[in-house]
Amino acid sequence: MKRLLSPHEIAMLFVLLTSPTAVELSDPDVAGLQRERLVELVTTTIDAAEFKLTSEGAELIRRFGSMRDDG
Repeated sequence: MKRLLSPHEIAMLFVLLTSPTAVELSDPDVAGLQRERLVELVTTTIDAAEFKLTSEGAELIRRFGSMRDDG
């Protein structure tokens, strides 16, 4: 990851983890996550697509979880 994520982008990672279909394809927070290669756009049907976490995005979520457990 080349830059710090905004609070909105961090929240968007959690939304994509739990409810990927609830995210608009044009959401600007997702565009930043795509540039950082934390999410990718995948085709779900012929006329539909959704974002999903990449392995890097899933690892970042895992790190957030482990930070919470350390406190």
